[in-house]
Amino acid sequence: MNESAYYPAGAYSDPNAPYNETVVPEREFDVTVTVTLTKSETITTVDYSPEFDEETGGTYANTQDTDWQHEYEENCYTIPNLLNELKNYITADLEKYKGSPRTERRLNKMLAACNGWSVEETDITEE
Repeated sequence: MNESAYYPAGAYSDPNAPYNETVVPEREFDVTVTVTLTKSETITTVDYSPEFDEETGGTYANTQDTDWQHEYEENCYTIPNLLNELKNYITADLEKYKGSPRTERRLNKMLAACNGWSVEETDITEE
């Protein structure tokens, strides 16, 4: 390149000048995202055995055989449930904001972000 009237004096030879910066094109990369979430929850269940405690003379709930996974899925909103609910709201908003390019673009991005999640492991322990 030759010195040009379009460059400020000395900028042509200055590698740090904004005019000489290399533009790196944006590219897409496939990645795997692993997120660990924890939440305390109160679950109401009849899946326990009332047992007599000889020391105290009272009864207690034996939950040794309680299927906490089943109880959780029956009584609580799981993350996949919540994502499906969110998708319903976003789809309704897409109809509502039809013709608003910026909002449609944002809502479509959110809708796409709700897809593709899988539950790898669920661990439920009684406190």
